[in-house]
Amino acid sequence: MLLAGLALAAGTAHADAPTRLSGVLQWRGLPPIAWTIETAEGPVLSTRVNGRARVSADGLSGEASVVVDAATGEVTWRDGTLRLDLGRWLPRLLDAARLAPLPAGVIVGGELTASTAGSWSARGLEGRADLAVSATLQRATPPLRVEGLTLTVTLPNLRDPADSPLQRASFSTTRVGDITATNADIRFRIRGFREAQIEGAQVGLLGGQVSVEPFALRVAPAGLEPLATTVRLDQIALGAVIGLLPESVSAATGSVSGAVGVQWSREQSLTIGSGSLTLSRGESSQMRLAPQPGFLTSQLPRRLTLLPAWLGPISGWFSPPNPAYAAVEAIELGRAPLVIESLEVMTHPEADTAGRTARLQVRARPANPGAVGEVSFEINLFGPLNQVLKLGLDERVRLPGTERP
Repeated sequence: MLLAGLALAAGTAHADAPTRLSGVLQWRGLPPIAWTIETAEGPVLSTRVNGRARVSADGLSGEASVVVDAATGEVTWRDGTLRLDLGRWLPRLLDAARLAPLPAGVIVGGELTASTAGSWSARGLEGRADLAVSATLQRATPPLRVEGLTLTVTLPNLRDPADSPLQRASFSTTRVGDITATNADIRFRIRGFREAQIEGAQVGLLGGQVSVEPFALRVAPAGLEPLATTVRLDQIALGAVIGLLPESVSAATGSVSGAVGVQWSREQSLTIGSGSLTLSRGESSQMRLAPQPGFLTSQLPRRLTLLPAWLGPISGWFSPPNPAYAAVEAIELGRAPLVIESLEVMTHPEADTAGRTARLQVRARPANPGAVGEVSFEINLFGPLNQVLKLGLDERVRLPGTERP
């Protein structure tokens, strides 16, 4: 009907007179979008119309030079530009496209800009587009804030999105609960209308650097398919890692490095797989235990027994205080620091034979030499790690825009 209206307008206009057409577009409950086409001067009864098209709505504006061939039904455009207020339009577009809404409580701010040129004809859609997004995300409960989010996408072939170069996304700062990530760089390729390949990602986290190995994102009709990858951690602050554990260590210095598997699915949410973190090489590390009376001394006698018990009271006369007891007690109460000789954090996707999903093994010596030469201990965690660790995440973590509730 649009093409017919353009042809009629051109045919009834005076010779070489420009024409202005206007109307309103509505689609799947989106707010009304006003459009205008101002045609250039042209011959009477021409079936080929040249003009400038504009669209506008609250939080949306765009324009392009267009050519409409009423005889063939082909529409071509060039110098196309679009600006979109993400806060106003993203939730509506997700709903119109029948995709899952944003997670509850998430507020998006920012802008999408696009430049494009192409054509629509019996051959289908042809052309190119360059998109740029600058945005912020925030949520009050559980606390979430993403600042400086940018995304650039170049599509040189609109008919086949897979025919595209490496794309990039980044953010300056993300805060999830008490955890802050900075300076993220994400590289990905579009493999099709429902698939992308994450080529790699790096982000500053917990005092060190975290990188993500390549993995595929695939969207099935029912939503995002399960995904799995390996997260590599380099020189992560030991104190920050310890801070994620239930109260067992009050303070620690130094850093750890290693790798941990991560999986996500709609059924099981975010889960932590097999992994291991050890002390970074060449670093001096110390720790203090959170006060835990009996944690170490329960395995240590207060007094030394030098004579056999069958001697009765006489054996007690030769039972001096254990010189190591006070030193060990100071360690378990957090009063005496420990110099760490070796440390390993291990995670298990399924509980091991003892029911543990993570464990911390430490071998250390007192910072102040004395009666105790070395202590070794193990801290065990039980239960799903995404709930036990203090990650500041929802009990179930959803990815936006992948499924209907």
